[in-house]
Amino acid sequence: MSVLRRIPVWVWALFVLGFLVLLSLAPRGHKENFNVADEFTLHPLIKLPKVGPIDFSVTKPVVYLWMTVAIIVVVAIVVSRIMKRRPGGLQVVIETIYQLAYDGIAGSVMKTGIDSWFPYIGSAFIFVLIANLIGLIPLPFGEHHQLAFYAATGNLNVTIVLALLTFVFTQYAGIHAKGGLGYVKSWILPQAPPVLKQLIFVMHIISEFFRIVSLSVRLFANMLAGHAILAVFFAMALLFQSYLIGVVLQAGSILLYLFEIFIAFIQAFIFAILSAVYIGGALEDEH
Repeated sequence: MSVLRRIPVWVWALFVLGFLVLLSLAPRGHKENFNVADEFTLHPLIKLPKVGPIDFSVTKPVVYLWMTVAIIVVVAIVVSRIMKRRPGGLQVVIETIYQLAYDGIAGSVMKTGIDSWFPYIGSAFIFVLIANLIGLIPLPFGEHHQLAFYAATGNLNVTIVLALLTFVFTQYAGIHAKGGLGYVKSWILPQAPPVLKQLIFVMHIISEFFRIVSLSVRLFANMLAGHAILAVFFAMALLFQSYLIGVVLQAGSILLYLFEIFIAFIQAFIFAILSAVYIGGALEDEH
């Protein structure tokens, strides 16, 4: 190590430059075709018969959702059996995530009903987070069973269902706390003039349903975009057929991959905290 430290920086620069020149002069490989859109086209992995208009065939999103649920169940069983007063490494990680969800998400935006609604908010955070992270593991579900990245949360049908759960629980929380008529009356601003009251009431109804679009599209678009960019980087490496460009693209892919891990956490956090905001708002006297 002491010998390597004595080598001047300009020698290392020449070495790197020479290596890059050799990569640029290296013979190109065989031409390959790769269609980015094919990675997001859903084909039945297990073909099942239709029941009326409903196709029960198993596709990639379904398999990834199964894996998400399986991981959560296994971790929950393991953690329940290793719980100690002096926690080990895994227990510390789980408790940290729990505290983040309880204090950083539910506790930071909800004034009432935290203990009642934290089970859903915490579950939504963990579920979306695990689903996002699984999407960053290369699995053999690509075209021709090649290793590929795919996230269940990158499917709009999945995110719409998750958003609908928050929507339904929001309405239930408001009705349970105030009664049906009282909950609807809370949408009206008493201090506003009569005409504005009606306008605000209608706008509130629209905003309640628009939350489904906001929650679902935000999560879907962010997860799909990241995976699409990773696929584009791979396709460009095949297109140019150059070892030099391939190395540069792979270096960029590594940075993008690390950024996608950050996005996986952020999107789970945003989905959970918006769910807490909506449910907490339904519980408040005026919102």
